[in-house]
Amino acid sequence: ILHIYHNESDYIIAKNVNDLLVKGQLERFGVTPEQMKQIEPTLAGEYFGGYYTPGDATGDIHKFSVGLAERSKTYGVNYQFGWDVKDVQLNEHMVRVTCLPSDENMSQLSKEELCIEADGIIVCGGVGSYQLAHMLGDRVNVYPVKGYSITVHLKDTKSIANAPWVSLLDERAKIVTSRLGEDRLRVAGTAEFNGYNRDIRADRIQPLINWVNENFDLSTEHVVPWAGLRPMMPNMMPVVKQGRHPRVFYNTGHGHLGWTLSAATASMISQEIAMKVPA
Repeated sequence: ILHIYHNESDYIIAKNVNDLLVKGQLERFGVTPEQMKQIEPTLAGEYFGGYYTPGDATGDIHKFSVGLAERSKTYGVNYQFGWDVKDVQLNEHMVRVTCLPSDENMSQLSKEELCIEADGIIVCGGVGSYQLAHMLGDRVNVYPVKGYSITVHLKDTKSIANAPWVSLLDERAKIVTSRLGEDRLRVAGTAEFNGYNRDIRADRIQPLINWVNENFDLSTEHVVPWAGLRPMMPNMMPVVKQGRHPRVFYNTGHGHLGWTLSAATASMISQEIAMKVPA
């Protein structure tokens, strides 16, 4: 990822952050505007300088998640989609979860309740973790923070050639990019506190389109907008812990770093479950 800065004052402030990251043994270093153009030749704007992290990487989280789910089925994972948790009964020996068909999955509305008995449960419920934790007697202050993004579909040869391959983060605009294969560019930015509202506002999307037009010579004719609710804790740290009940655990509240942190926190909580829940 390449962090880009348009003026000297922003670049100097960023140096303090860079010094801290380098102290933590991250390979990250300052680059000149000329070096920035060498790293990412498609950059068309004027910049004072940047900081580059060559070891970072981006990808398509949707493809990853679907692929991971399919792979996990070979290990015996049984997915039950389209259900809402109605009630959870906890006792010394087991957990019983009662579910009702979700309104979002009309094909299952005729089904009866689904009851699941388990040795333990782990809540990874995104912005729904607050309600689930309350049902379990815990307080997990996960709040929804709406993030916006656009996917620019690169339909012509010129746009494909002029879209960046290196992930970019414009510190002034608070916008980040990811190239998702030859014909897609993902551009994300802004955060909105609006409860559980999922509407996509045009006044949040247009600045993302404008930024692409200002920094790259490509077509933004084919743009798909998106908005999603990030599960944020007030301290921006995920909740990875055992609940009040010995058979309840949490791995949630990762905010905008869910994919970044998911493998590490999954390893942490699975080890804790293995130690504390009887086989």
